[in-house]
Amino acid sequence: MGVQVNRVFINAKPQQVWDAITNPEFNDKYAYRCVSEYDLRVGGAFRALANKEMLEHGAPEVAIDGEVLECDPPRRLVQTWHAMFSPEIAAEPATTLTWELEEQYGSTRLTVTHETPDAPLTAAMTSGDIADAGGGWPYLLSDLKTFVETGAPMGG
Repeated sequence: MGVQVNRVFINAKPQQVWDAITNPEFNDKYAYRCVSEYDLRVGGAFRALANKEMLEHGAPEVAIDGEVLECDPPRRLVQTWHAMFSPEIAAEPATTLTWELEEQYGSTRLTVTHETPDAPLTAAMTSGDIADAGGGWPYLLSDLKTFVETGAPMGG
């Protein structure tokens, strides 16, 4: 698995979707309920902080880190993405994650491309193929869509 491409249409304007992805005021309200912090400039830091349950299971405080490579709000964000969930995943190299938002059909077409050529554990985890790893990008994007469209995450 060298490249994963996930796409979803969200009934909202690109700025609303951008904010749900990049603003910690919103990005801890869906999917894994982790605050993600972005310094939205080239070279800026990215950090996803472990939630309480993750910390209780031994995850480090910074669950994922990275660096902003490109930033064109609210259209495109390219970043590195390096998970720290376990020593095995932390040993893999950082991967590249691209968020592309395009207004289409009165909604936002969100395409997330995750390049994982030298990170097989990261690829398996983020693809959603590992049953107890949380559902990966398919789960996160489904819940992002639900949250932006309804104001509440899947399952309430």
